Amino acid sequence: MNFDEKMQNYLDILKSATETDEAACAELRAGRRQGAKEKFSRASALYARAASELLELMDMADPSEWAEYQKSVERLIAVSEQMKGYAEAAGDAEKGTKAGEAGGAPKTVPGNDSEDEEAAFAPVAEKPKTTMDQIFGLEDAKQIVMDEIINPLLYEDVYRRYKLENQGGLLLFGPPGGGKTMMARAIAAESGYAFYPVRCSDIVGRYFGDAEKRVRALFDAARKDKNAVVFLDEAEALASRRGGHSTVMNRLVPELLSQMDGFEKAEGHLIVIFATNRPYDLDPAFLRPGRLATHCYIPLPDYRVRFELLKKQIEARPCREEIDIAGFAKRTERYSCADLVNLVAKGCHHPIHREIAARKSGAESTDSFLTQADLERAFQTVHPSVETEEIRRLEKWMAQMGIHYKAA
Repeated sequence: MNFDEKMQNYLDILKSATETDEAACAELRAGRRQGAKEKFSRASALYARAASELLELMDMADPSEWAEYQKSVERLIAVSEQMKGYAEAAGDAEKGTKAGEAGGAPKTVPGNDSEDEEAAFAPVAEKPKTTMDQIFGLEDAKQIVMDEIINPLLYEDVYRRYKLENQGGLLLFGPPGGGKTMMARAIAAESGYAFYPVRCSDIVGRYFGDAEKRVRALFDAARKDKNAVVFLDEAEALASRRGGHSTVMNRLVPELLSQMDGFEKAEGHLIVIFATNRPYDLDPAFLRPGRLATHCYIPLPDYRVRFELLKKQIEARPCREEIDIAGFAKRTERYSCADLVNLVAKGCHHPIHREIAARKSGAESTDSFLTQADLERAFQTVHPSVETEEIRRLEKWMAQMGIHYKAA
């Protein structure tokens, strides 16, 4: 069986699983708990089988896609276990009256219209304190954000004089670990807006229609605040291109677009920020003017940023001898900000181990300090997490979109 045939087989199994899942919920709503129990059990087996099929597909796929396959396998296994729990709960609920009389309580099962799923998602606004000054480097990106997003809100009258206004949402894109989330939080802090950070797992539910309901709940909460920032991290997982096999995405993308367009008619201001490592996977409708009109590249840190970040991280630790920070900054090209933080953290493990060993041996003085040698040892094990191919693909996409960025 070739890859395409195996993929179709997997999709058929997954379709059967979701249909059986929905049929089990229908049985439950109709009060037929025994039928619900049988169908939940069947759905559990089908989801487990789909996970097994996907593992075989993973062996045939490109190694660069293995991480995504693994995430999907883990989700399918989790849903399979959830179905098994619902089957048990449906069986217990069938004896609910007797269990109640005996002082027990039936386990939770899915309710009508997925109300339990909706109740689990309650958007909560944050008030970030991160400022632009706290972000190392990224001067070009910060200037774009100030000119296109923040200043039109803070100095609305000035921009109106020149017939200019906020152009819509913001796309932050670039390799992982570069500071996209910190930039989004700084935008909320600088504007004084309520901040709603959202992950894919917050939105995508298990039942038909859950994702659309949660998107509406998110934007409804933002409307109540009037002035808000909605931040979708790893946006490619929620706003990927339509037309594929994902029926969820084919329904979710139009809902997201509708909510983004509808906010223009509401009182107040909304900033929608998408952050992604894979902008080329987004549905093109999001990139049109009026939606994510501003595209901002968050690159890997240059030498100056690496130096300042390493300096801050090292000086925050107990350290007696002079450490060649400039040398490490030169040797860590292609390291992300997250990689640099991890490098220093790994280096700190060595003096910690020395101090613990000294205490165990009964030594009177257990002081230990971070050294150049400790960081050298960490440097041997902490490698850049971003592949050069990722950078090339981002640069190719920028060229196609007419986005100009001159690397430092």
